[in-house]
Amino acid sequence: MSSVKHVLLSLLAREPLSGYEMKQQINNRIGFFYKINNNQLYPSLAKMEAESLIELQSFEQDSYRPPRKVYKITDKGLAELKAWILDPKDTEALSDGFILKQYSAWLIDPDLLIPILEERKREREALLQEYQEKAARFRELYGPIAYDSPWFSTVAVIERGVIFERGYIEWCEKMIGWLKQKHL
Repeated sequence: MSSVKHVLLSLLAREPLSGYEMKQQINNRIGFFYKINNNQLYPSLAKMEAESLIELQSFEQDSYRPPRKVYKITDKGLAELKAWILDPKDTEALSDGFILKQYSAWLIDPDLLIPILEERKREREALLQEYQEKAARFRELYGPIAYDSPWFSTVAVIERGVIFERGYIEWCEKMIGWLKQKHL
């Protein structure tokens, strides 16, 4: 529930939304790295309302339509979201919960975020070095690896890790620079 809760709080920190609008925002804004289904959405909203993280507002519409229900983040919800963004441990089993946290980085003072990004960059640099060394060892052991060898796929996947980590490191560097400049 925690990642769903924080995704919803991230959206509501920007503007009040209906459940339908939240689903659309998830699909359009963060769907490339995070998915949610209706079975998660509405029970999570109910639980968050019970925890006073959000509040439900109803707005009357034309007489033939039911009231429009819109969720709004509370001060408690905003504090929860900010604490989650700054918590280096709580990234759950998301493909990358850290990136999900950065989606709401605009809520946090850059001086607090920069050290977190610098630490993440160091972690990714260590992973990059590990992948590069591992790929080099395989190449040293097996020389040119034919496409029909199991080692071919092994090294190809490791090389994907190298490419991924380089991109991650580059993004961290850019993010740190943008935060220092206080704009993109």
